[in-house]
Amino acid sequence: MKVEGLSDAIKGTKALKEKMQPAASLALNRVGQGVVTEAARKVKETYNIKAADVKGALRLVLSSPEEGQVHINSKGRNLPVTQFKVTPKAPTRKRQKMVKVAIKRGEAKKVGNAFVALRRGAVGIMKRQKPAGQSGRDRVLNAKGYRPELPIEELHGPAIPRMLNEPQVVEHIQEEARDRMDKRLDHEIKRILK
Repeated sequence: MKVEGLSDAIKGTKALKEKMQPAASLALNRVGQGVVTEAARKVKETYNIKAADVKGALRLVLSSPEEGQVHINSKGRNLPVTQFKVTPKAPTRKRQKMVKVAIKRGEAKKVGNAFVALRRGAVGIMKRQKPAGQSGRDRVLNAKGYRPELPIEELHGPAIPRMLNEPQVVEHIQEEARDRMDKRLDHEIKRILK
C-alpha cells in the first residue's frame, strides 16, 4: 500500500523540527531580555532606587539552540544609602538637619547621629557609633591624653540580589516570564510556519 505525500510530510516534519530548536532559543533569549527589564521595573516599584542600578547588577547569559536555558544572575554588595532617597543630599556648612532615609517607597525614617559628609570624593551618609565600653558623652582619654573621636561608619541599604528575592518581586518575575514565553513561542512558531 502506498500513501501519497507521506514522504513529503516526513521531510517537512524533519525540517520543522530542525527549525524549532533555534526558534525556541530565540524566544528564550527575547523573554530573558524582557524579564531583566521587568525585574528592574518591579524592584523600582518597591524600593527608591534607579532601574539602571538594578539592570547594572543583572547579568543575562543567553541561550544557545542546544542548551535551551537562559540564566539571569545578580550580584553585588550592600548599596550605600545615598543610592536611595535621602534628605539632605549634600553636606552643608550650616548645622545640618536630621537625616531622613527612605529605602522602601513610602517608608521614610529619621536616622539619629547621622550626617552627610564627603568621603573619598563621594557623598555618604555617616553615623557616629559609641566606642565599645564607653557610654554617654564622656569619652575616656587615650594614651596620648586626647579624647578620641567616635568611630564613624557609612550607612548601607540592602544589596540588589536581596531586593530581587522579595516574595512579590519573585512572583511577578515568574508570572511575567511565563506570559512572555507563551506569547513569544507562539510568535516564533507562526513565523516558521509561514
